[in-house]
Amino acid sequence: MPDFMPNRDFKMWTDTPIAERGPPPYSPPANRIYNTSGGPVDGKINVHLVSHTHDDTGWLYTVDQYFYKEVYYIIDTVVMRLLEDSNRRFIYVEVGFFARWWDEQPDSKRDQVRSLVSSGQLEFVNGGWCMHDEASPYYVEMIDQTTRGHQFLKKEFGITAKPKGTWQIDPFGHSNTNAWLIAANSEMEYEFWGRMDRPDFEMRALEKRLEWIWQGSQSLGDSAQIFAGQIFDKAGMGYGGWLMFDSNKNLQVQDDPTRHDYNVDYWVDTVVAEALLQSQSFKTDHQMWACGEDFNYQNAIHWYHNLDKLIHYVNQNTSINIFYSTPSVYVEQKKKANITWEVRKDDIFPLMEGDGHAFWSGYFTSRPSLKRQVRVASNFLNAARQLEVLSKVPVSKISQLTTRPSPRVGSSWTDSLEGTVGLATHHDGMSGTERQNVANDYAQRISESQHEVEQGVGLSFNVLLGNASYTFEHCNCNKANGADCLNITMCPITTNSPAFTVVAWNPTAQPATHFIHLPVKNPTWQVTTGSQGPVPSQVVEIDERTLELPLYYLNRFLMTKGEVERHRERMRNNATHVLSFEMVIPPLGYATYTATSEGVKAAAAVLQRRKATENFSISNELYRVDFDAANGVTSKITNLKSGASTDLSIKVAWYNSSVGGCTKSDEVQWELRCALQASGAYMFRPNSSELFYPGPAATPTLNLVEGSEMTEVYQVFSDWATVVYRLYKNESFLEVEWTVGPIPEETPWFPQANPKHPNYWGKEVVVQYQTSLQTDKTFYTDANGKEMVKRVRNARGPSYPPFVVTEPVAGNYYPVNSMVAVDDGEVEFAVVTDVSQGGGSIYDGEIELMVHRRLQHDDSRGVQEPLNETMCGCNDIRAVPDHTGADGHEGDGGCWCDGLVVRGKHFVLFGGMDAVNTDRRKVAEKANFPPTLAFSQSVFSTPASAAFMAPLPPQLKLLTLTSNYAEISSNQLLLRITHLYATGESSTLSVPVTVNLASIFSKPLLKLATIQETQLTAYTALSQQTKWATYDPVGAEPEYEIFNQPHRLNVTDMTVTIRPAEVKTFLVTFE
Repeated sequence: MPDFMPNRDFKMWTDTPIAERGPPPYSPPANRIYNTSGGPVDGKINVHLVSHTHDDTGWLYTVDQYFYKEVYYIIDTVVMRLLEDSNRRFIYVEVGFFARWWDEQPDSKRDQVRSLVSSGQLEFVNGGWCMHDEASPYYVEMIDQTTRGHQFLKKEFGITAKPKGTWQIDPFGHSNTNAWLIAANSEMEYEFWGRMDRPDFEMRALEKRLEWIWQGSQSLGDSAQIFAGQIFDKAGMGYGGWLMFDSNKNLQVQDDPTRHDYNVDYWVDTVVAEALLQSQSFKTDHQMWACGEDFNYQNAIHWYHNLDKLIHYVNQNTSINIFYSTPSVYVEQKKKANITWEVRKDDIFPLMEGDGHAFWSGYFTSRPSLKRQVRVASNFLNAARQLEVLSKVPVSKISQLTTRPSPRVGSSWTDSLEGTVGLATHHDGMSGTERQNVANDYAQRISESQHEVEQGVGLSFNVLLGNASYTFEHCNCNKANGADCLNITMCPITTNSPAFTVVAWNPTAQPATHFIHLPVKNPTWQVTTGSQGPVPSQVVEIDERTLELPLYYLNRFLMTKGEVERHRERMRNNATHVLSFEMVIPPLGYATYTATSEGVKAAAAVLQRRKATENFSISNELYRVDFDAANGVTSKITNLKSGASTDLSIKVAWYNSSVGGCTKSDEVQWELRCALQASGAYMFRPNSSELFYPGPAATPTLNLVEGSEMTEVYQVFSDWATVVYRLYKNESFLEVEWTVGPIPEETPWFPQANPKHPNYWGKEVVVQYQTSLQTDKTFYTDANGKEMVKRVRNARGPSYPPFVVTEPVAGNYYPVNSMVAVDDGEVEFAVVTDVSQGGGSIYDGEIELMVHRRLQHDDSRGVQEPLNETMCGCNDIRAVPDHTGADGHEGDGGCWCDGLVVRGKHFVLFGGMDAVNTDRRKVAEKANFPPTLAFSQSVFSTPASAAFMAPLPPQLKLLTLTSNYAEISSNQLLLRITHLYATGESSTLSVPVTVNLASIFSKPLLKLATIQETQLTAYTALSQQTKWATYDPVGAEPEYEIFNQPHRLNVTDMTVTIRPAEVKTFLVTFE
């Protein structure tokens, strides 16, 4: 018996001697046409067979490799088999794959597919460009990729293809934001998945609570509910069900009694027994069986021929009713059950699997550079969309078109970048759980598409500035070897020009101030803007750590020493200094700044870096930060306005990755400490709770640069772990810029465990913030950049079973997309991030964020490759799909490269809770949606200009403004506005706000003419959503006001009221 079959001890007809058998229990129909008709039947157990495939848009292979090897044949053969029998059904998720297939079909095949969609045989669920991850993306990326898929469906199929629900079967955890925003606000009624926390699954399966009403938003309450549940399979860690007919390797349904392997009676009895078993875990007489797994149905007849037989024969047994169905049909029957459902408000992070040592919390940080690239590209995309709307530059003007474009959906020069960013939000994309060559493919696609958009941005600036002669260059990190990476102080145009102009576009709806740091070649510079004269600025020499970063990109494979030196010389940063100044930019507008090193009259202040030998402090208008020179670390932070202060130690440290064995911790019962689970791309499992110094034991060094606009402290822990602290004039945060890598594979400063082998230790690197606040085990993390979620160390939310500690660090890590905070009831310490990371509060008053990982072992979840990234993008070229490389150490297989170096920023806020809560949202906007910059060697001065007549209220964000889908929506543009704050977050800003859009959008380039409110993805106008009868088993009173009642747009005067956390979507035209 195959291991996927339930182990049932049934007596089969063929077990009886031939002479004693009698007639077979089931015989095939005389005409061999099986009765596949059917539907729900009252009074019986109804089994909904849902035919599906799960197609990763990149994992072990790239998206295009998967498409041509597997997915093309899935869609093609499914369409053929659906056309054979009108009772058969199929659901499909990944529109990014479907669009590739669609582009290759003749009109006749397309018409057939349209008929299948219209009849409901082929149904799109999710309908996004991919099945996105729920831990890594910002809500902006989640919305964009879902919208792209929905707009393709709208374009090709109209209203009949609008997805009715979400099918998030493979992501490794589930966020509240995905439930209430992506699902409910898109007017999708359900969300099903295949993975959930094992103890939670076991409790709920016993109590018939595997399905519930998910009310994910604290702010919007029951106005954003969906029906949610776990597919019954493999203790909450799978999504294929026990049925498997994908190939001739699987046991088939044999109904010919003249054959020796006749087994249809066994199949019928097994199906009935399994249905009776599953009925014990569900509240109604309806259960859903997922029929399919990864890349199934490449020869769809294997599935449909067997399912046809099961439906035909099982329905002859009167105890259950089985039929082809979809999740939408299934949920309709749940509605009709007329019962009261549990309402649940907790999210589903982190997942715990197996014996308690497999926590899916490593991928919260895995592949940090790709996570960062997606975040940066997403902001650039949205700025470019705005510029395109205002400039009206057509795609026909773009000469640098993407060489490998995404399947086209819209008509803009931003369309391909939209597709590549959307593709990378896949749950094996920016999650970091794909193979190295696939990660490289995601990154390359984004960079290629950005070149096209960079040209469009330059042309747009020409239009807005009124001068077509300007030539613009960009430093967005899209060239080889980091040659234009501004975050490592590489920008050829600013380095090699005696004078240049910066044009800065502010994509936000409020005025923005932003300090920029530009590489230049000498210390004498002057910055001016408009008619205001010189702008205060500072110049300092580039530090050695930063200068060495581009040299790490070199692959030294088979190079001589002389060749290495020649290549390093070509890659070297030619800049000598950093020029820093503050830009002030109007809302949805631009400002220009000119920097010159010739004829300077009011030069920037040239600052010197000096080593700190005594205790010192740095300060601005809001903060004073004290440093302990003897120990080389921070010691205290004080809010100068409120007077609040706390001890503060900021350190870079690392956990030793487990390769399997016993977790060293007094918090874990002895019998629960040991397991084979290793830390890997998916899983985080340290050997112990001990944090190690990043290198041989030493005292970090501190160097100080003091200026009137900005003060910096350079901290060096080791040659691979450094930090720069910055306090800016008039800013409400302490900037902490960390640089980590190359993380050494070996650990020579510790004694060798085995004299015959080097100390290859996996290292999970964190930035730790230790305060003296008494926080009672409690901390808060954001959900995809939206509402904050309360976390309690060594516990789960109130709807979970009691938590048993097995991994005291990994089990307390959660995704942090933009901020994490602790408080003592009066004062708060918060850290805002510029990229998604794993983090937690392992000790009272502490916050730690994992910023980088370099591992030596795979975690046995299918990727078969250690997470061992290098600056060259290679790992071990002998590691091919289905085979693990020799060991993945650098130097193997032609990869003689340094380990990956990652640089990022944290923004620390401290003070009274209400003040910090208010400011942290503003800082998150500054960190994640900075100005888009373009550089020109032309020297010009143009007055700053805004597209808005007035800024939006401070709690509102301009989320989307794009013309990409105008041709799909009768030449209407897509506009989104969101409330930045959640209920109870700010005493002044966490309230509904009413805005007259006609008064905001009233300038000539952006004068509002018509407006229509739609659901989230602009597929249809708003409609009435299902209200479920619910009860709350937790019964806790809400801490803050819930805004259950939505407010519709007043079309007459174009005013709209937006509730806390809410996203409003419109289709608009401008005069």
